[in-house]
Amino acid sequence: VPEQVTEMVTDTRVVITTAGPFAAYGTPIVQACAVYGTGYCDITGESDWVRQMIDRFDDEARRSGARIVHFCGHDCVPWDLLTLQAAKQL
Repeated sequence: VPEQVTEMVTDTRVVITTAGPFAAYGTPIVQACAVYGTGYCDITGESDWVRQMIDRFDDEARRSGARIVHFCGHDCVPWDLLTLQAAKQL
């Protein structure tokens, strides 16, 4: 993890990120948040990357108390609403 990322993560309670591609730029941030117990949320729609983050950092995040929340917004909300409406129709 780059030193600047560690400094940022340890100097705040929550990191909110809206700039991707997350698979290219987000992993060190998620890792640092998981290690230092800092909250994290993003607006990614990159499902494969999210699965990788869960597989790699979920145990550490649970130990540190970090809450890592992906899909918080624009990229997934339309699909979530569509799914909700479909479920209501069933």
